[in-house]
Amino acid sequence: MRVSSIARSCEAGPRCWSREARAASVTPPCNWRALGADVYATASAHHAELVRRLGATPIDYRARTVEQYVMELTAGEGFDLVVDTVGGASLDASFAAVRHFGHVVSALGWGTHALAPLSFREASYSGIFTLYPLLTGRNRAHLGEMMREATRLVESGALAPVVDRTRFDLHSADEAYKLVASGTAQVKVVVDVDTGQH
Repeated sequence: MRVSSIARSCEAGPRCWSREARAASVTPPCNWRALGADVYATASAHHAELVRRLGATPIDYRARTVEQYVMELTAGEGFDLVVDTVGGASLDASFAAVRHFGHVVSALGWGTHALAPLSFREASYSGIFTLYPLLTGRNRAHLGEMMREATRLVESGALAPVVDRTRFDLHSADEAYKLVASGTAQVKVVVDVDTGQH
């Protein structure tokens, strides 16, 4: 499922926004509602019901342009916080969807992007590279804080992983790959690895 999330109208105001931005790398986009946000998620029509079950309002990115759904859902103001998990053209669309003084967060901000839409909106951008603390040892305390917050949300029932029903092992990993490549997987695909060594 292709998902980039758009959160707006946090009940807690700026505090909610900063909390969400801090937790972005560990919180699946559709579960941001657990943090108090009004959440919209772009997805194909095929995945609209799943997006609703996760507590977000689906936006069919194939049926409407960014300009159309920004006008319809925010009266043309844009979203307070836009989280991109796709990169490429989706990140460019995120820059066009954010409100004045809003914020865009992306886990896939690689490549060359025009920053003019952000500048004209006086919006800001943050890139997330979750592996950085693990690879370098820097900011591990902050990563630990994010993981503790994610654990708290999971243990409270506010955050739950969405896993495709089909289970795979190493012998059927090629079938798992085909499922992911087909675009029909329901979010996460699990390949169980049991080496028999304990």
